[in-house]
Amino acid sequence: MQTNFRVQTARALPAFVLYSLAGLALAQPQPQPAAPDDALGGTWSTFSHICPGGNRTDALHRDPNGTLWVGCGTAAEGYGLFRSADGGASWQAAVVSPANRLDQFRVSSISRGHDGALYVAGDNSAPSNLEMVVRVDTASTPYAVTPTLVGINQNGRVFHVGTYRELADGRAIAEALNGTNVLYRPLPTTGTSAGSWVRDLGTVQILDMVAANDAFYGAGSRIVEPPRVFLPPRTPGNAPWQFETVELQPANGWEGELWGIAVNARRVVAVGIDQDSNVGKIFVSSGDPYLAANYAEFSISALTGDTITWGRGACMRGNRIVVVGERQPLSSATGRVLISDNGGVSFSVITPAGVSGTVSKCVIEPDGTVVVTGSGGFVGVRQDPDWIFVNEFERD
Repeated sequence: MQTNFRVQTARALPAFVLYSLAGLALAQPQPQPAAPDDALGGTWSTFSHICPGGNRTDALHRDPNGTLWVGCGTAAEGYGLFRSADGGASWQAAVVSPANRLDQFRVSSISRGHDGALYVAGDNSAPSNLEMVVRVDTASTPYAVTPTLVGINQNGRVFHVGTYRELADGRAIAEALNGTNVLYRPLPTTGTSAGSWVRDLGTVQILDMVAANDAFYGAGSRIVEPPRVFLPPRTPGNAPWQFETVELQPANGWEGELWGIAVNARRVVAVGIDQDSNVGKIFVSSGDPYLAANYAEFSISALTGDTITWGRGACMRGNRIVVVGERQPLSSATGRVLISDNGGVSFSVITPAGVSGTVSKCVIEPDGTVVVTGSGGFVGVRQDPDWIFVNEFERD
């Protein structure tokens, strides 16, 4: 579906770091000294993950026990799944069975499913292998890998999956990395063949998707269209993939895409770029998220002082919201990190020293610790112990 748009190019940049996963002992990086406190009192430590491909981190997932997982599927050699059991300080390739099962799998999405297993989505580059989503059983090592969604050579039934998510009852959506195709699984017992899943060729592009409040939420659009969020259908009987689209600009407003979304019971947060002005944007809902007028809009450039900016990702826990992205043109230390501790009423810049060229993903720990990942294997961990006592930290 989407062709020749800047949105597609930005999602798959050339890589400059190549790794071999087969038979390679991967050395662990040493943490850099903690950076000076940021303006809000947080302290950063920086590390490096070993996900191949230097342009960005495509997927970051945190388990309830604190284990972190990353994937870098859009890089030229962005194969494999990697994990950290110590909060991001050290990383290892996931030990799977069969041993080479993920060596040519481009990981663009990582999440836990309805059955507690880890679901890894993207594209298998091995010849004649059309796997799009695999199930990784992390209950014991090595992790058994089995197919969940396998493409077939029909229009809209084979693509590089950008995001895959499941609801508590096993209903699932896989959306295309570069296009408007969506595949929907109505039951967990539906077969693994894409021919058994409901196909929607679509007319609008989803660039990020989450499962929250036991429903699917998405964000996206294209360079020549208004920014959009995709909300759960309210019409009785409609399937979860039949989103209600909310355009966050009027007919004469700016055009651009939303690249990241975070949702909890209180609000929807979406981030992206105004392509008309080359300015990153943050949207935060209050009240009914189905009404465009209920979204506050923030300029990342106005907050950071940069001319050209881009919002890449967002995460949220309670009233704490973190937004990650970059200033352009990309160079060393052009990544940007912003935070709100008042539910998106205001944002502050907390970019760490030694940041990478871009920061693309983030998660927030239960104690408020922020973990961000970006290009070149960059991992930043921000701690501010006093946050645990404010803003109803225990509520998601």
